Amino acid sequence: MDYDVIVLGAGTAGSNAAKTAVKMGANTSLVEEDGFAGTCLARG
Repeated sequence: MDYDVIVLGAGTAGSNAAKTAVKMGANTSLVEEDGFAGTCLARG
């Protein structure tokens, strides 16, 4: 599969970047090895 945007990390910035890319019509992939929310919210 081809992607226009690949976002690494599902923290606040990554989630917002992926949402924005999708709203703009980009075929987007969000890659996260852990859970959503990122370090600050999940473990900080």
